[in-house]
Amino acid sequence: MDVTLPDGTVLRGVPDGTTKAQIREKLKANGYDVSKLDAAPKPAESGPTGFVGGGNAVGTGYFRGLGHLAGLPVDTVMNVVDLAKAAVGAPYQAITGKAAPEWTMPSDRSKIIGTGQNILDMVRKVPGGSALIDPANPAYEGGYLQGAGGAANGLMRPNSLAQAGNQLALAETSAAAAKATFDATGNRALAATAGMIPTAGQLAATEGTKYAVRGGEKGRREMEQRVANLRAAGVDSPTLGLASGNKLIGGVENLLQSTPGAVGIMQRNRDTAISGLEANAGMAADLASTNRGALQSGQSIQRGAAGFKAAFKDAQGRLYDRLGNIIGPQHPTNVDNTRASLADLNSDIPTMPELSKQFKNGRIMAIEAALKSDMAGTKAVPASSKDSTVAAVDANGVPYLIQRTQSTAPVAAVPDRTEIPFEAVKKTRTLVGGEIADNSMMSDVPRSKWNPLYGAISDDIKGAAAAVGPDATNAFNRANTHTRAGIDRLERIAPVVDRPAPEQSFTALNNTLKENVSTFQAVKKSLPQDARGDFAGTVIERLGKARPGQQDETGSKWSPETFLTNWSNLKPQARAELLSGFPNAPQVAETINAVAKATAMMRENSKMWANPSGTSANASARAVLGAVGAGGVGSAVGLLNPLIPIGAAAGLGGVNLLARGVTSPNVRNAMMRRTDLDPELLNALYGSMVGSNALNQQPKK
Repeated sequence: MDVTLPDGTVLRGVPDGTTKAQIREKLKANGYDVSKLDAAPKPAESGPTGFVGGGNAVGTGYFRGLGHLAGLPVDTVMNVVDLAKAAVGAPYQAITGKAAPEWTMPSDRSKIIGTGQNILDMVRKVPGGSALIDPANPAYEGGYLQGAGGAANGLMRPNSLAQAGNQLALAETSAAAAKATFDATGNRALAATAGMIPTAGQLAATEGTKYAVRGGEKGRREMEQRVANLRAAGVDSPTLGLASGNKLIGGVENLLQSTPGAVGIMQRNRDTAISGLEANAGMAADLASTNRGALQSGQSIQRGAAGFKAAFKDAQGRLYDRLGNIIGPQHPTNVDNTRASLADLNSDIPTMPELSKQFKNGRIMAIEAALKSDMAGTKAVPASSKDSTVAAVDANGVPYLIQRTQSTAPVAAVPDRTEIPFEAVKKTRTLVGGEIADNSMMSDVPRSKWNPLYGAISDDIKGAAAAVGPDATNAFNRANTHTRAGIDRLERIAPVVDRPAPEQSFTALNNTLKENVSTFQAVKKSLPQDARGDFAGTVIERLGKARPGQQDETGSKWSPETFLTNWSNLKPQARAELLSGFPNAPQVAETINAVAKATAMMRENSKMWANPSGTSANASARAVLGAVGAGGVGSAVGLLNPLIPIGAAAGLGGVNLLARGVTSPNVRNAMMRRTDLDPELLNALYGSMVGSNALNQQPKK
């Protein structure tokens, strides 16, 4: 380093760390009159001053800083060497009371090639080199302006204009703080510490702000996850309150939506977010099906149910045909169960013959009568003779009477049948099963009449199968199980599919998602995949349709609040059933669940602010909005970091700034980053300290 004596003499190459006392002793040993150090007047100021002189000082400081930075690798090594020397010299002087040996003194850097001081001395020997690194006016030597120029070397590979400004501001304030501290104390350790205060203060302020917004590391991870969830739902640029889940910020954002100066900014952000949610919900509906609508979906439901019914009947017929082949079409089959069931269905209420008529079904009565007639036998007819007179005419045309006797043979009695051919029983059961399958609310015979009759015929067939053997019994069990399951399914789905209009079938199935999930499952199992997709796509399309009072003239306005309300009305099991069982179902489910999660976050973040004039919490938000002055501007990694602009200045300008802050991606991303020391920021700090010579300076005389 260079030391300027009071009489103007410049000592160059003085080892770093040399104290004033050591310099005084060295001068005295070399015959210098040290009394001049106290009495010699300061040299007269010469050279340019003012703007020109100051600019020259800044420029020379910058280029001198480059020299210090260029010599940094060798200076670092020499610092280690000098530290090792001091580790020997200091104890020696303390123990012996004598001056430390010459070889333990700090190295003369001007004589060591590659050090910053050596590089600067070499530059001075080049024509014009001294003008490049030494101020034209000696009064500026080692001053603040020259230090400011050197500190500009702290500008280290900025990624943006904001980061460049931040680095430069920190570099200059750090260098100035370091010099001021050294001038006041002469202690380089304190000077270095002071030089780090601006950066440390900025980092502390940034960390404090982040903690206030989203808490510690756990809160940071939660914020990161929230942002990921929102983006998955189509909200690419959530506000700070929504991203962090901070209800205070969310409340301020809610108020900003109706505050002059911020309305446009907040509305644009909200519209963009809602458009993203709507687009993702629409994409999910398209993935489910493009054949959507109450009519289209209702038609798919009815077609699908009809297909299920046809397939059921076809399989049922094949199973019973197989049973018939095993038993044989003419096998005598007892039908006592069938006759008993018909008798029970048509029985009278004791002592109430007229009332009984009101509860009998004409067709069931006719079936019983027909069965009795078909199974009725005949009575015995005994032999008999009968005399009769017949008129005749003789050859002359004269009439006369002839007496004749006519006899008939006896006829044996035929008893009532108790058994009929198996084929007749099987056919009857198939017809009754068809009546059940095709039954509707408009049928003349309700299911309550057909079902017991069907069961009785089944019992008679079961008896016939048991009489034939195990193979017939097994065939009967398979056919009966299939039939019973199919009829049960048809009965479950009838209230949905058995409707006059397709739209009514859609509405009925949609209602099961809220009230009767088991019925929805039964219908779903009866439909092909494309019909399931048509229904799911139509439901998804309707989830977010705004209510009539919030709707626009086109009737297509989408509302996240309506979406979440409708989604919440669906039972969790119903949601899982709705979003499965058709092509692309996993992707549809993932997308819709993401939209639901995002709308839930939006409601949770702003629900306590829904009434702008009626809650104490909102009063707090209004106080925050108007109490503080201009929104704070701090720093964070890689940018001029707005500290959460929780308090913007009153008035349109401040409110506008606040709105821009809470909707800024830079602010949101800064709050989401870990609070790690940025290597570029540390490099900039060190560059400014080295470049300004703040770590190796002399107080200005």
